[in-house]
Amino acid sequence: MRTTRLRTRLGAAALALALVTAACGGDDDDTSDAPADSAVDEPDTSDEPAEDGDDAAEPADDAGDDDATDTTEAEEEFIPAGGGSSEIKLEDADYGEPVEGGTLRLLLRLDANQFDPAVTTDTTGVVTGAQVYEGLVENFRGEISPALAESWEVSDDQLTYTFDLRDGVVFHSGKEMTADDVVFSLNRVMDPATNSPNINSYDPIASVEAPDPDTVVITLDKPHAPIMYLLASLSSSIIDQDVLDAGGIVAPPSGGTGPFMLSEHNVGRDIQLVAHEDYWQEGKPYLDGIEITWNPDDNARAAAIRSNSVDVLFRPAPEFIESLKEDPSIKWYGGSGSLSLNLLMNSSIEPFDDERVRQAVFYALDRQVLLDVANSGYGIPLNAGHLPPDRMGGLEEPVYGAPDIEKSKALLAEAGYPDGFDVELTVIATSAFQVRQAEVEQQQLAEVGINVTLNPVEAQVATDATRSGDFEMYQSGFGLRADPDERASAAFGTGGGLNYANWSDPEFDALLEEARAEGDPAVRDELYQQADMILATRGPAAFTILTADFDVMWEDVYGYYADPTPTFGVYRFLWMSE
Repeated sequence: MRTTRLRTRLGAAALALALVTAACGGDDDDTSDAPADSAVDEPDTSDEPAEDGDDAAEPADDAGDDDATDTTEAEEEFIPAGGGSSEIKLEDADYGEPVEGGTLRLLLRLDANQFDPAVTTDTTGVVTGAQVYEGLVENFRGEISPALAESWEVSDDQLTYTFDLRDGVVFHSGKEMTADDVVFSLNRVMDPATNSPNINSYDPIASVEAPDPDTVVITLDKPHAPIMYLLASLSSSIIDQDVLDAGGIVAPPSGGTGPFMLSEHNVGRDIQLVAHEDYWQEGKPYLDGIEITWNPDDNARAAAIRSNSVDVLFRPAPEFIESLKEDPSIKWYGGSGSLSLNLLMNSSIEPFDDERVRQAVFYALDRQVLLDVANSGYGIPLNAGHLPPDRMGGLEEPVYGAPDIEKSKALLAEAGYPDGFDVELTVIATSAFQVRQAEVEQQQLAEVGINVTLNPVEAQVATDATRSGDFEMYQSGFGLRADPDERASAAFGTGGGLNYANWSDPEFDALLEEARAEGDPAVRDELYQQADMILATRGPAAFTILTADFDVMWEDVYGYYADPTPTFGVYRFLWMSE
């Protein structure tokens, strides 16, 4: 028996910590993967996928298998967070030999906006991409392992990464993958014309070259500690240029190497994935296909899994968790958190261009109440920056506690708003738990004279508004990453692709740059803590809660391995007994 252990602090190379980030008391609402190289159904982290729509990084020449888990038994330790704890369950125990065939019905909340792995950020697009695309390496529970590259070497100066590509990998089109495809794919995501929100994360890459068809050499202009996590992210997926040139990838057909091909996107109805028959992992996938549907109605979503109208329900609403756990026909997994919620303020416009106004908002909020009301207590309040205390860079001591109404009012008066002001808060109308949070924020801010009008809109409208800077306040949230750099750089770094508040802080940027070049995890941890303190005290967002996330599935679905890093490839190697 192997034991999956949680450490007290999530280091970039040892993110087994998030493995079981504890969750507080109640219920809830960006990607992962399961075994890769092994033909058996148990995870082997030396070859195990972990393709999130996000990141991955670790020592380059050591895939490591310290955290491999045996399917005969899985034990987890967890650290209670907040006012209590909820059970954590990450995987099946003993479930026998996989059965081939069948189409898995996966239910999410909303349709996909975009399928291009270099560009997509919406949940359905990311979840779909994690089944379809692969990068040079993969991240699972914070451990880096081979994917399309079967081995690699790193120069002593940490500037040159040489990857040996896996033989026999073919794209969904049937074309063999070569080093030229890797060069094209990585150069494309670094091209401003692609408009990737993660483009800034690739700044340290000086060149990507193919000395021969089986070798790729990535040269950095300075050491970059998160590079391997970046190469495991969805945006670093290797794509088929011929398919892209013919109009695919952004819509079906897909141009990846993953176990499933994007066959159809029936807008407003479903996404159809079919098995890639020439997939390089022998015997996988087990399923014939995956049907992805969506429904924003949380009652209907819960009813769908109870009636077995679907096989897997992605992140059910928190108010249904306990009753779903009690259903003997349903299996549940999760309980750790990776979705960080915040109240984003557009710091490029008045009054939020004044950090005192933003600070007044910070002090006015009661984060525990927000957690209890919006997420039924499942998760932890974020009483400091955007990272929880157990993650690399997370602040261990709270910056905020109970609301300080007098301090908030004093800051507003000092900024020239003694009577408060009126403001509009945009929120996605179909996200019930975010609407609940926005309603509570509205009530709490009224206590200090900030009169909030809610602006509930469709998801695409919200996306367009935030990307264009056409908002005042936005009820926001994002999935955390295995390494803190990708999210911090994209969402808060100057010019970051997800920095919708248009916030800029030279000291913050300098800390991120120093942390990227630092090889010592303990020093990086300290640098990111300093950066998170800046976010907590003068950043563009009031960080509120970290949700505890769950997946639930019908009793005949097997092979699930949760990854709180998170990554979303967990669905690609599931199988069904009937």
